[in-house]
Amino acid sequence: MRFPSPTQMPSHFMDLPPALLSECIARNEGGRGDFSIPLLRASLAGEFRIVGVLPGGRVPPRAMEPTRPPTLVIVSGDPNFPEPTPPPSAFPKVQKAIRWAATIIVHATGGRREDYATVAAAVPILRQVLLIETGTSQEDAWLRLVSAEVDRRARSGAKLPVLVFSARPRGGFHPIGGDY
Repeated sequence: MRFPSPTQMPSHFMDLPPALLSECIARNEGGRGDFSIPLLRASLAGEFRIVGVLPGGRVPPRAMEPTRPPTLVIVSGDPNFPEPTPPPSAFPKVQKAIRWAATIIVHATGGRREDYATVAAAVPILRQVLLIETGTSQEDAWLRLVSAEVDRRARSGAKLPVLVFSARPRGGFHPIGGDY
């Protein structure tokens, strides 16, 4: 079984079978996708399920059912594609995923295993985690969307923890060399 390249993947996927997770781990180890290994290994170990959404895709409604096991929804707006970094509007109905999340992580910097190990540790505890992968050029747009949800919840006394990994505090830009 071959794991499809990002340009061949459907607009969303969920609950990858163990054989495919194992293959993803083998293919990414030591390569460009090495940062994702903690997520893949934790999912393979049954700690949580992964749902991925690419530009144009929607989170399947059954992925957000309250009876599901711990779930990580990844909105993959990372600029690793030949197109520019997609804005939030490239993800129809992303607001539903934002409202569903118990915590939101915005990742707008280069992939590091340490970052994704933090995400992998959070999912079994928080159960409904939304990971937004993006580039520096769209970071503010995503943060405005997330901040609006933080404010909405605060009005009813609820909290929404948000973690941001950003290249900007170090003077960086993701991807290196500008947005493509």
